[in-house]
Amino acid sequence: MAAHPSVPALLPDGGRVVGEGLLLRRATSADTEPLITFHGSGYETYDDPAVEEDVKTWVRDLTSGKHPTTGIGDFLLVEDTRTKAIVSSICLISQTWSYCGVPFGVGRVELVGTLPDYRRRGLVKRQFEAIHALSAARGELLQVINGVPWFYRQFGYEYAVPFVAEHRGASTQRADAGGAEERYRVRRAGMQDLPFIARLYESGRQR
Repeated sequence: MAAHPSVPALLPDGGRVVGEGLLLRRATSADTEPLITFHGSGYETYDDPAVEEDVKTWVRDLTSGKHPTTGIGDFLLVEDTRTKAIVSSICLISQTWSYCGVPFGVGRVELVGTLPDYRRRGLVKRQFEAIHALSAARGELLQVINGVPWFYRQFGYEYAVPFVAEHRGASTQRADAGGAEERYRVRRAGMQDLPFIARLYESGRQR
């Protein structure tokens, strides 16, 4: 977690050259499918097709225009202008957090990745500078990220709060063992469940 440092101005409309044949710019609607493919590939590090599909679904949601705070313009990317390929990218998800009941803006940085052949060129650093500037311009008091701790320390991040835990299970898994009658069932949520989901969310975030 890091308060925003002194950063350069937001990217100009045409982007900024960050190396020979490399252009840092904000994504446009034309980049939607290439971004989904780029992040879904895991930057050539994923070896689990299920994880790959999860990430693709996440990026598709963030770029769909239906997300409440994030759209395609909240993604930055570095394009190799010689091949027109995306070689590095990062995303800003604006959120509202609260402390002791006081709400404040937070910029959640996610989906940070670079293809192996383009690493160690400072591309992620330049994108962090731009993403911090974008977040600060929105009045967000700090930026947060989860991931490799030692890597993000070079951009000013340190451990601050415990990360959220979660439990996952398939609908085919039994809630009770030994042949006892099922006490619970898993189903899709409907509109009628929204009041309960909202109460559960409010209760959980008080932790």
